[in-house]
Parts: sequence; C-alpha cells; structure tokens
Amino acid sequence: MAYTPSLKPNTRIEVADILRGIAIGGIVLIHFIEQLNFYKFPPASSEFMASLNQTVWDSLFFMLASKMYAIFSMLFGLSFFIQMDNQADKGVDFRLRFLWRMALLFVLGYVNGLMYMGEFFVVYAVLGCVMVLLWRVPTKILLVVALILFLQIPEWVSLGKMLMGVAPNERSEMAKYMGSLYVECADIFANQGFWDMIRFNLWKGQLAKCLWVIAVARYLQLIGLFIIGMLIGRKGIHRSEENMVKWSKKALPWALGVFALFYGASLLLPALGLEGFALGRARMLLRNYANLGQMIFYVSGLTLLYYKSKGWRGVLDKLAPVGRMSVTNYMVQSALGVIVFYGFGLNMAMTATFAECALAGVVICVAQIIFSNWWMKRYYYGPVEWLWRTATWMKRVPLKR
Repeated sequence: MAYTPSLKPNTRIEVADILRGIAIGGIVLIHFIEQLNFYKFPPASSEFMASLNQTVWDSLFFMLASKMYAIFSMLFGLSFFIQMDNQADKGVDFRLRFLWRMALLFVLGYVNGLMYMGEFFVVYAVLGCVMVLLWRVPTKILLVVALILFLQIPEWVSLGKMLMGVAPNERSEMAKYMGSLYVECADIFANQGFWDMIRFNLWKGQLAKCLWVIAVARYLQLIGLFIIGMLIGRKGIHRSEENMVKWSKKALPWALGVFALFYGASLLLPALGLEGFALGRARMLLRNYANLGQMIFYVSGLTLLYYKSKGWRGVLDKLAPVGRMSVTNYMVQSALGVIVFYGFGLNMAMTATFAECALAGVVICVAQIIFSNWWMKRYYYGPVEWLWRTATWMKRVPLKR
C-alpha cells in the first residue's frame, strides 16, 4: 500500500519535544567545554581561575555528560516506534522506508562531520538500522537484549583480563591509534585552515569517531537506549498524560537508587586496589550504569514537573520548538562551534577558560530557543527536517503554515 504524506505533520508529544530540546541544549554545553574535540585545559591566571575551571568542568560533566545523549537516544527509539506504528495502522510496512531514512541521516551526518568530527548522526544512522531487525521481536526478549547490552559484557571481560594479568593494564592498540588521531586533529584544527579540516574529516575524523564509539562501548549503550525507547512505545506510555505521570512516579525512586548505588560504588574502586587504566575502565563502566539512572531521573522528574506544575509548563513549552527542529539545531551548533574554537575562526580553544566556553554555549542555547520559537510559529518543520522528510518520501511536503 502506497503512502501519501499528509499536508500537516503528525500530532506531537509535547513533553518528548521538550526533553529533546533540553538534550540538544545540554549537548552543546558539553561540546563547548570540550572545545569541539580539543579537550584543552585552559591556562589559569590565578588559583581562583584554576579552581573555577575545574568546578565548571566537573559540574557540567556530572550534570550533563552521557545523560543528554542518552535522553536523545531513547527518544530516537520512541520516534522509531511511532513512525512504524503509525504506518502499520495504515497497512504500510515502513521498514524499507525507514532504512532509506537512515541512509539520508547518514548523508546529513557525514556532511556535518566534515565540520565537526564528533557529530553523531552517522552513528545513529548505522545503529538505527538494527531497529528494523528488532521490530517484531517479542517484548520480553527485547528486555533481555537491552539488559545484556547495558551490562557491556565485552568490557567487563576485558577488564577481568587486566585484573588477572592476562592482558596489560593499558589501552588497547586500537584505542592508542584512536588517541593519535585526536592528537593529529587538534594540531590541524588549531594551526591549519578550513580546507585542511575538511580533508582530515573526510576519512580520519570519521574513523576516530567510530573507534571511540567502539572503545568506550557506546554502541552497546546506544542500541540499548533505542530499545528502551521502542519499549516505551509498545507499552503505550507516551499515549496519555495519565500514563506518563504514572510511570514517571514509578521510575523516579528506582532511577535515583540506581544512580546512588553505582556512582557510590565507583568512588570506592581505589580502596579495592584498582589502579592505572583498569581503574579508569572500571569507573567508566559503573558510571555508565549510574548515568542511566541519572538520565531516567531527569526524564521522570521533568515529565512530572511539566504535567504537575502550570508555572513550569509555560517555561518548558518554550523548549519544545528546539526539540522539533533538533537536527537543524544540532548541525548549526556544529558549524558555530567550529567557528568559535578552531584556528581559522575565533580560536577560543587556545585562550578561553571553561567558564567562557560554557558561557558561549549558553549564548548559543538562548539564540536557538529564540530562533526555534520564531521559526516554528511560521513553518511546520525545521529547514533540515523539511529536507529530510521531503527526501524520505521523495515528494515535496508543505513547509509554510
């Protein structure tokens, strides 16, 4: 059965758009204090500035790092379910069309990656194809698969070998090569021109990103988060305010407990005698579990805040347009970040404190909130979202309201 795109977009889930908008804002703040892959600790003019730099870095990483991408990834899985389910209701098998949609996302990501090698749409496009294979898998089996993925068993096996002395307590050869690529890119981005950046990112930048995804087991986490999003859809949690409030209340204390348990455990590792690379790897694994709890705590808490507080609802509603045009906003963040931090631009990576980097990120966030609200009052989709949707159906869809 052929599908003809409707003149208007599907009904949106307001709180999902708000969460997506928050995730996009958090991502830009993390990317900006990372200086878009420089990771350069700024010089301090005084002990106070050194302390401020460390506080800004530690605070933003604790609050946002690995939580914002997790929110975005879970919503990616929910979006997959909604697309598939909507078309199934019309008697349409959307799987091949979704694969085409992922191919288009890969192209968008690759183009974005020519500017910012750390962009993630390429990874989403590749791993998103796995969801097509999982679409008809029974829910109980999917829960088991997600649990296994979150356990990150290959990483624990690798850590076990280090602790038993079977493998050296150091990074793998793949991770060392990845590190050399990041050193090379920092030199190019700081000291060479725009076209030198493009040439590096044509292949080496994309390779470095993919190696990082493997090195820190991010690919396991991403597929697990996609599955959780799809299971939220299967359970129908997103279909009503009542459901979202009920499940958020249930999830909130459990999420807080998971966070406290695993984050606390990560702090005790030195007392167990772990050191060197093994200590860092064990801490990363435990904090991955803690981050999952923290992310669910954010999602549940914000959902309850949105539906239970009229005052906050008005504020949070301003973030929904940012989420509706998240692809556009993410790509704009990448372009602006390159201009702000790289040598052929403002070169802030070499001079700015972390506080200044964070402030630049806040300015971008505020600007995108203002622009997104202005744009979405006049158009159905963000500019890139419209191109993506039009190419998905190979038919021009209306843009202007």
